Amino acid sequence: MTFLALLTKELRLRMRRERTVWVIIVYILFMSLLGGFFISRYANSDNGYSSVALSQTGNILYILLSFVQLFLILFITPAFTSTSINGEKERQTFDLLLCSRLSSFALVSGKLVAGLANALLLIAAALPLFSLVFLFGGVSPTQVLSALLVYIVTTLMLGTFGLFCSTLVKRPAASTALVYIAGILWLIVPLVLYAIIASTGGLPPSSQWPPLLFIWNPATALYSTYAISGNQFYSFGDVNVAPWIAYTILNSVAIIVFFVLSMWTAKPNSLRKLHMERNQQRQKNAKFP
Repeated sequence: MTFLALLTKELRLRMRRERTVWVIIVYILFMSLLGGFFISRYANSDNGYSSVALSQTGNILYILLSFVQLFLILFITPAFTSTSINGEKERQTFDLLLCSRLSSFALVSGKLVAGLANALLLIAAALPLFSLVFLFGGVSPTQVLSALLVYIVTTLMLGTFGLFCSTLVKRPAASTALVYIAGILWLIVPLVLYAIIASTGGLPPSSQWPPLLFIWNPATALYSTYAISGNQFYSFGDVNVAPWIAYTILNSVAIIVFFVLSMWTAKPNSLRKLHMERNQQRQKNAKFP
């Protein structure tokens, strides 16, 4: 079995499921109803139809839809990859993959691409909804592309971490719960720590915003792509980096690390196995010279 054969099999199994279709339908329907409800509330208000009012409405609608999509990505993505490896073990089909000629890279990358295809499909399906924002104005294509990059990086991060957890934890339900808990902590812990530090007076009056505590927070990275966020950046000596760029760089490194760890733990290590066999042979020789 090759990488393309494994990827084709996984995509066929996942895309033919009725659950996949319903997830996409409910996802798009929820986003559409949310945007339609907001537009109807604006049409019934007394804000008028000036260019300033329309641009403000476009900004608010864009912020609402983008944050809702970020939370949906954090909620949906772990379900696609957190059971990739241990699910095969539970169905007793993982030994067949080990007997094939698949390398660790082909096995992990095939499972990862097939699992993330659904999540990336949801992101692509929601893009036409964001095109409604351009009718109001106030949002540039650069902001949308920056937010799209944050979505993709967040999806890859959760996907690789979920795949890594599926190689470590035996039970699929436990690995899924672990990824969901990690995603919630990833989003909330910086806010809680910042609130605790601020309440105790540990922050200097001239501290920059956002602080380095939020450099790996997806909500902060998404907010930094908005025009209302102003000129926010992290200072590293003479280099100023936008929060969403720093977030992308850090997550890219973390994605590579989790991917390599998944390859290391997904299949038995031949070198380690050979070393154990040599030790066992030496012990036998010592007992029976």
